[in-house]
Amino acid sequence: MKKIKKIAAGFFLITGLSLLLLGMIDIANPNAPKKDKEGALAAIALFSLPSTAIGTWLIWSLRQQHQQQLKQLNLEKEQQFLHLLQQQEGEITVASFALSTGISIAEAKQYLDQKAQQLNADFKTSDERGIIYKFPI
Repeated sequence: MKKIKKIAAGFFLITGLSLLLLGMIDIANPNAPKKDKEGALAAIALFSLPSTAIGTWLIWSLRQQHQQQLKQLNLEKEQQFLHLLQQQEGEITVASFALSTGISIAEAKQYLDQKAQQLNADFKTSDERGIIYKFPI
C-alpha cells in the first residue's frame, strides 16, 4: 500500500507540476491569443492544481504514517527496556537488550547510554558480559 501511495503521489505531482509549467508558459507568451491563455488558465485550474494538491496530500499522509510508525517502534523499544529492567532487577547488558529488541549492537548501546544518562544509571564491566548498566529500580 505504501509503495502504491508513493507511486501515485509521484504521478500526481509530476502531472500537476508539468501542466502548471505548460500553462504558465502559454499565459506568459505575449504572442499567444487570448483564447489560448484562457484555455491554459482553465487547464491549470481544472487539472494542474487538483493534481498537485492530491500529490501533496499523499506525501503528507505518507509522512504522518511514517511518524506514527516511528512512535510505535520507540514505544515498543521503551516497553522492552522496562520489561528487561524489571526482569533482570535493574541490570541490562548491550547484548541482552539488542537481542530482545532485535536492533543492532550499536543502536542498543546508544539507546542504553541515553537511558543511563537520563535515569542516572551506574556502569560496571565484566569480562564475560561486557558493560553492565545498573539502573535504580
